[in-house]
Amino acid sequence: MSSQTAPTYYSNINTELMDICPSVERAIEFGCGAGRFLEAYKSQNPTAECIGFEKFASAGQEAKERCDKVIIGDAEDIDLGTHGYQPESFDLIIYGDVLEHFLNPWKALEQHLKYLKPGGQVCACIPNASHWSIIFELVNGTFNYRDSGLLDRTHLRFFTKATIAEMLLATAQPHLFKAELLN
Repeated sequence: MSSQTAPTYYSNINTELMDICPSVERAIEFGCGAGRFLEAYKSQNPTAECIGFEKFASAGQEAKERCDKVIIGDAEDIDLGTHGYQPESFDLIIYGDVLEHFLNPWKALEQHLKYLKPGGQVCACIPNASHWSIIFELVNGTFNYRDSGLLDRTHLRFFTKATIAEMLLATAQPHLFKAELLN
């Protein structure tokens, strides 16, 4: 990642994701970066307890200024119980462009969903590898990675709308929540 993009990479606020997040009592965002999303969420939902989870310490330290609590560590290797949370502790789990960075997002989702209350929601933004811009590149013989976006060079997984649905259904505990895919 170039030094030009690094400062803003962890500070973006996905307004489309914000629009689908319900007002809840307790939310956790995995991959919270500098905490800007949760800060904006809390400004719209002032009574919500907002917990951030961030792998990168520098971004996580910045997030501590904006969130009620920040856990710094690898979301794929963490048990929230070691941080004082019981199963079914959260009303909302947020993944803002983070699942595609996981080695095993299926396993991570299974672990994280244990902490979702019955009736809770998962709101996620996951890049769609069948987006016209990627297809256009492929048809023209290119697949150029970038510092951010659909072809972010740090993406480990690529999903289409169908494989996103498959992942959610494979890991979901159907009695806990329903998945609704937006375009």
